[in-house]
Amino acid sequence: MSKTFTVEGDVTAADTRTALTTQGSVTAPSSVVPAGATKIDKIIIAATSEGLADGAQSVMIRLGGNAVMGGEQVIVVSALGRIAPQSGSDSAPQLMVARVIDDADIEVRPSDTISVSAEGCGTDTGTIHVGVTLVYA
Repeated sequence: MSKTFTVEGDVTAADTRTALTTQGSVTAPSSVVPAGATKIDKIIIAATSEGLADGAQSVMIRLGGNAVMGGEQVIVVSALGRIAPQSGSDSAPQLMVARVIDDADIEVRPSDTISVSAEGCGTDTGTIHVGVTLVYA
């Protein structure tokens, strides 16, 4: 049976590394890789921007900490953009379909700590909310 680790958070400024450290109502989920887990097999990522500013951003996540055997892993997951609508019109929501990376094959050290961060790189489009689930094997 696989084990998962899910975190989420708000990226409030472009080109700023933001640690994802909460899990909805859980303010401090355990970031310790489960005993017996040797790799991250799958990664599920979703992100959306409030779109309050005109711009274009690429969204990436960073997996790091002592648990990641090969050093920090950086994964670009999506891009978002916004141009102001005509006066009196509504702006379309900015979202990405959840991205699933099967066979991620990232080696991890069991019982050590992993960190998950997100960034919006480029010109700010407003706050981006990012959720990430790691599936251990």
